[in-house]
Amino acid sequence: MFLKFRKKKKKEKPVAQTLIDFPTERFEAADGDVLTLRLATVADIPGLVAIQEAVYNGYAPWVSRDFYHELTQEKDRLYLVASKRDQVVAFIALVRREQVPDLHIANIAVLPVWQGRQVGSYLINTAKAVAWEINLPKLSLEARRSNTGALALYDRLGFIVEDVIENYYIDNKEDAISMVDYLDA
Repeated sequence: MFLKFRKKKKKEKPVAQTLIDFPTERFEAADGDVLTLRLATVADIPGLVAIQEAVYNGYAPWVSRDFYHELTQEKDRLYLVASKRDQVVAFIALVRREQVPDLHIANIAVLPVWQGRQVGSYLINTAKAVAWEINLPKLSLEARRSNTGALALYDRLGFIVEDVIENYYIDNKEDAISMVDYLDA
């Protein structure tokens, strides 16, 4: 009799189809620690936000709802997480931009305790391999002008400065350095 008043269970939204079928893999950090690299899931969102807060001194440029939308709605994205014993320690967000065309690193972050151990380098080299696999000629990104460590890493990995975008970052109006790596060069 009261069946029509029962609440329906809310179905959990699945992760959207990604750019490629990315197999889970293991890789070794510079200090010999073995990490797992896999597709990100909705369950990883709190960890993704926490990594940003650790990297950006308590500020998370992307909040949970941003990650949720990216992971469940967008088909031209690829989100990968690096983890050690089920703790997410780094991530990279890749976006295929057809109009450019390129594979854009929309976000990359590594927990401070894992920085300097080649985790970020591995993520970027994986992004290069993905770009090759989906036949995109270049990889692009933006970095804060003040993020000299990241800029030096990108330079070492073959990126070149393409442009300076003034007042790019909303939180403090900092300039962004736009960089590209032409993969066929």
